[in-house]
Amino acid sequence: MFEFAVVGGGATGYALALQLASDAAVQVALVEAGPPCSRRRPRPAWRWSTVAQPGLNGRAVALTAGKGLGGTAAWGERAAPLPQPDNLTVFTDALAVRVLLQGRRATGLEFHRAGLVQQLLASRAVVLCAGALQSPLLLMRSGIGPHVHLVAENVATRHDLPGVGQGLQVPVHVAVPLRRAALAALALRRPAECVELVLDRPASRGRLRLAGKDPYQPPRLDPDLLSERDDLEALVRQARAVLDGLGPRAARPWAGPLSDLALERLLRERAEPGPGVAGGCSLGDGPLDVVDAQLAVRGVAGLHVADASVLAQLPADGQAVAALGAQLAQRLLRG
Repeated sequence: MFEFAVVGGGATGYALALQLASDAAVQVALVEAGPPCSRRRPRPAWRWSTVAQPGLNGRAVALTAGKGLGGTAAWGERAAPLPQPDNLTVFTDALAVRVLLQGRRATGLEFHRAGLVQQLLASRAVVLCAGALQSPLLLMRSGIGPHVHLVAENVATRHDLPGVGQGLQVPVHVAVPLRRAALAALALRRPAECVELVLDRPASRGRLRLAGKDPYQPPRLDPDLLSERDDLEALVRQARAVLDGLGPRAARPWAGPLSDLALERLLRERAEPGPGVAGGCSLGDGPLDVVDAQLAVRGVAGLHVADASVLAQLPADGQAVAALGAQLAQRLLRG
């Protein structure tokens, strides 16, 4: 029996688990879908394709999210080994399938590991730190989410919470290529083949949904990129400002003048999701908010979310998320 169970062993989840385990009398379980950290290989990642995006001229794109114990800093040649206390039990290569519930209270976790279905009990709290793509999915697989959607996917509703999976926010990056003539003229000033445009606080919001009960089935992922007119206009202004600043003759990815309509088409054709995703389990007291100010899931005792899914606004700052986790750990230990 554990007092606390943490799902997601990235930087935030691992730090939160260590903070909970700072009390030697407390037993903590940490469940991570990826492997232990390694100095010899890159950190693995989830990679999921979106549905066709109207704002990207109907293209589907891919979203990625890292997995593996310790987060990015724990991987690579310069990574330090992860020192673990005796009262912290870490399960790696373990996919959390659902939160165990007794009525409206979280009591533990079910996860898949080495081909086996395993369960662990947590007497005080379960904390989801699996990220903006995984935490909402885990809630929905547990029967916590929009009732209409859960019924459609043959998941028994344990708590109707319409906002789960809503409000997904994804940054947009666009690489605008430069012509050869431009590259030659700019060789001394800008040794690049393209101009990078970044929209790190888009107005567009998307959603993610289950695509069946199978936890290994990729979700139905719709970030709805560039669906808001303001986002496209912001990129057009940014493109005009950057390209005009590079000079009227040399810095043009096209021959001759380009209308705003043609520039918009180019941006839609080349836009891609940037790193970092927020939303899906929003924090607040509105009808679609999922967690309250204490990061507790509304209507379910003993269940918390402490990752970028609770953020309403990008950028999904790692330090801000870590601070949320640290504050939650302090409250749970006091509680």
